[in-house]
Amino acid sequence: MFKDSSEEFADDVRKMMIHFNLPYIEITVHNESEADKPTSPLTHISHKIEALVNALLGDVMFAGMEEGSFMLNHFENQIEDLMTFSSYLRMKHEKDKLEKVTRDKLKELLEERKHNEVPLPSVFSEALDEILAKHKKRGNKNPLPRKDNETE
Repeated sequence: MFKDSSEEFADDVRKMMIHFNLPYIEITVHNESEADKPTSPLTHISHKIEALVNALLGDVMFAGMEEGSFMLNHFENQIEDLMTFSSYLRMKHEKDKLEKVTRDKLKELLEERKHNEVPLPSVFSEALDEILAKHKKRGNKNPLPRKDNETE
């Protein structure tokens, strides 16, 4: 299998951490075909993250480098910022998607309603036109019957 430099470095650092009995991480990518692994961005980034975290842990625990702690803290903060940003983008995308689905569904329901409407027979249409005409001649604005408590 082809190994790139990040994979080799990740393996070397992990072996060193195991040899000195230090805590380490090992990232495993699941459900990825062997044929895709050499060119997969997911494989490359997982090796780089593993190598970075393990190297910084080794710097702190094995070499006593204070800067390793600062870099791990900075890396953690950046990951949190990226998670917040991706969450915002996901919510924005879902909101836009929901609005589109709702708008499309409403349009579909209105179209369906138009197709399901029963046409008003011309006899009723003509009768309603006559009633409206009579009320207009009388000066009534509302041709509908009033309720008992309403006044004109």
